[in-house]
Amino acid sequence: MDKDQYFKNLEEIISDPIFIGTSKGELEEEINNNMWRITLEQQLACEISIKDFIQFFSAVIQDRQVQVTNSSEKNGMIFYLWFDWMASQLRFNLISNVNEHLPFQCEIEILDSMEEIINEFLEWPFLNGLPIEGYSDGSEEKPYILKVFKTILNK
Repeated sequence: MDKDQYFKNLEEIISDPIFIGTSKGELEEEINNNMWRITLEQQLACEISIKDFIQFFSAVIQDRQVQVTNSSEKNGMIFYLWFDWMASQLRFNLISNVNEHLPFQCEIEILDSMEEIINEFLEWPFLNGLPIEGYSDGSEEKPYILKVFKTILNK
């Protein structure tokens, strides 16, 4: 598969319908319905640029904004993107803006742009999966801080 075919395969994600909750009580349903996982084969990573993914996510965000604007719900949505290195996946989700916090159980760092997250994904040496014996880069272990890009899609 080449880069063009890869992004062609992702096109259906762009227009997938989203679930817009009306209360904090529907957070779990939003998480379950609105999360997408993107994987990439190691050999293809060198053909794909940060710009390619930014173009893709710009189309996703634009579509989600249209869905929010056209919905009968009064809430906007929070679009957020992160790299799940344990699963070797780039992930994104949307939750209603009635939720004050993103649903992570770890410390997070909110980034103003998605470039750093995409770059981390593209340069990850284990896109085809972590070694069975585990992985250590030899550096001192530090508290884990998840980098997350977040943008608000207003109603």
